[in-house]
Amino acid sequence: MKKSIQPFLVLFAIAFTSLLTAQNNIIFILDGSGSMWQKLDGEFKIAVAKTVMKDLVERLPDSTRAGLVAYGHNRKSDCSDIETLAALSPLDKAALSKNLDDINPTGMTPIARSIQHTLDLLKNESEEVVIVLVSDGLETCDGDACDLVRQAKAQGTKITVHVVGFGIEEKDLSALECIAQAGNGQYLPANNAGELTEALQKTVEPPLAGDSFLSVKVTLKGELVDAAVKVFPEGETKEITAGRTYSASTTNPRLFMLPSGAYKMEVHAITLDGNPIQKMTELTLIPGDTLTKEVDFTNGTVKVKVTRNGDLSDATVKIFKTGERKEVAAHRSYKHDKSNPVTFDVLPGLYDVEIKGIEIAGDPVVRFENQMLNGGDALSFEHNFLSGELKIGAKKGADLVDAVVTIHHKDSGKEADRGRTYMHDKSNPKAFTLEPGTYKVEVKAIKPQGLGAKTMEVNVAQGGSVEVWGEF
Repeated sequence: MKKSIQPFLVLFAIAFTSLLTAQNNIIFILDGSGSMWQKLDGEFKIAVAKTVMKDLVERLPDSTRAGLVAYGHNRKSDCSDIETLAALSPLDKAALSKNLDDINPTGMTPIARSIQHTLDLLKNESEEVVIVLVSDGLETCDGDACDLVRQAKAQGTKITVHVVGFGIEEKDLSALECIAQAGNGQYLPANNAGELTEALQKTVEPPLAGDSFLSVKVTLKGELVDAAVKVFPEGETKEITAGRTYSASTTNPRLFMLPSGAYKMEVHAITLDGNPIQKMTELTLIPGDTLTKEVDFTNGTVKVKVTRNGDLSDATVKIFKTGERKEVAAHRSYKHDKSNPVTFDVLPGLYDVEIKGIEIAGDPVVRFENQMLNGGDALSFEHNFLSGELKIGAKKGADLVDAVVTIHHKDSGKEADRGRTYMHDKSNPKAFTLEPGTYKVEVKAIKPQGLGAKTMEVNVAQGGSVEVWGEF
């Protein structure tokens, strides 16, 4: 198992080095609570953390000023068990590595107190300091770490706070996300090596020089909704930042600090059935200003009107999630204004709408793809199918002939329809409803036997009716 974890350790270290080399002052807060003896991918969390951190220390530039605070590593049930293992000072790689080796996970997770402890250490600092909190769990003592960071920023403390959630099992991590949000930093989930690699890869890029804010509130019928938010520069496919809102008011609205400019956004309601998605474009951020958006996941309406040659027409109407074949909803339109337009009440999201004209031979299909339905909004579609009538009869003299009729498109040769005339005037001539065009028709006699077959070419016009006979 050690072999599989090594690439993960290297990526962890390289990614953090890329993040931090642009900074002169870094102070780490490392989780030394008892849960760090749990395993992640077959390795004890504390062993992984030590290896990563020591490798990181070796990669830091000599000009770096670094510090290390640990909590929960001395006493089992003491929320005040917080220690400065290395004050923020010129980097001493050997000493810092020795400090890491000495950590023995034992006790509680006093996140708020450890942040306050760290802020106290920085009272006399005039330069920007990056605080990196690495925790494998949520607060187990008292205090509000998010509020501490928020207050410190409001008082002018020059800090950026990044949080690494290290193998955390809890589903609601809003408390940790809130710390990063308040500190204008990033929350980096590390539930497995792959997710950690993906998250840290984003930190390799230069830090955002934010001069404006995007505030995103996600709701359903007035209640806060947990959602994953991705923000992209307009015209690009690679996200510039991302985060989760959770359903807590501390992180919903979710606040992103970004460079002013034009953006688009995707919001995935990851806790709602079907994981609905909404997209917003043309989001313009102005320097020094906050753009506020509320994304409502209240159901929207899709209306589809189907006609044929201008009159209401019977059709099947289906809605699919874009790119999928499992239908979300389906109805028939019939030929009555009580059911046509067809009305659907569905969650917001990106959909494909399919209309199948079942009154026309071949059941022609029309699709409206990549249609964005926002919460509480309505989408309307209308399609008019074109058709004409073709009547094919078979007779010998005055007597009707039972025959099989096969109709092919002239250009493609593809069969359009087929039927049987029988020897009755209710079905002979046999009526077909076809799309306008030119067809090749074969009339093959069955009764009486031995009459053979007749072929003919027929043009069907929109709204018209044409009758032809195969005469034997």
